[in-house]
Amino acid sequence: MTAGSAKGKERSPVGAFGRILRAHFRLIACGVAGAGVGLGLPASIAHPAAPFAWLPYEMSMVTRGLTGWNVAVFLYLIAAAKLIAQSTHESIRRRAKMSDEGRTGVLFLTAAATCVAIGAIIAELGQSQSFYEGERAAHIALAIVTVFSSWTFMHLIFALHYAHEFYSEAEEAPHVDAHARGGLHFPNTPTPQYIDFLYFSYILGVACQTADVEICSRKMRAVALVHGVVTFFFNTTILALMVNISSGLV
Repeated sequence: MTAGSAKGKERSPVGAFGRILRAHFRLIACGVAGAGVGLGLPASIAHPAAPFAWLPYEMSMVTRGLTGWNVAVFLYLIAAAKLIAQSTHESIRRRAKMSDEGRTGVLFLTAAATCVAIGAIIAELGQSQSFYEGERAAHIALAIVTVFSSWTFMHLIFALHYAHEFYSEAEEAPHVDAHARGGLHFPNTPTPQYIDFLYFSYILGVACQTADVEICSRKMRAVALVHGVVTFFFNTTILALMVNISSGLV
């Protein structure tokens, strides 16, 4: 195979799909597993037994979808925790190069999917009003679990994006002053690791501020802007949902 044909193959849709699959394998695999669970659950369970005793007896498409979403999110949280625990700044740098393909698209799809999950929670709470007390409690519990899993997942994805964007920018612009290299400045931390980006992402998610981390590039400001706007609407919706759930339990 010539160099030209190899490059053509790399730029083809099939080649691009293969690179995205390799770069985001954990996310895609967990999504497929969650979809399989959601599609595989029956519409109703006469007498739920372990390990499904916590599920509502009647499961609409929304209920099954939320169950599959939570399975996917929890699997990904476990995979990400293992990845973060074993990573060094050198491995993050290598992963940043590998995950460049489709990175922005994955970020926006994740934010969109999380917003859809919140919409599904609203639908779940709406339909729970027609169930008797025991089953209604199961639907409310599923909604609460989904709120926390979605919130955790969204900020985790942003944290990983910040990390990979940081090391990509540092590679692309080595001439930039060390203080601003990578687009984020962590005090006394020249080679930040995932825990530093988790700190930045979750502080922004909780308080809508960057604390002691300085944003030094336009690209990072754009990501932080999207993150802040999504966080505001997400937190506002969660607050409204919690008030709704609390009033329904009284």
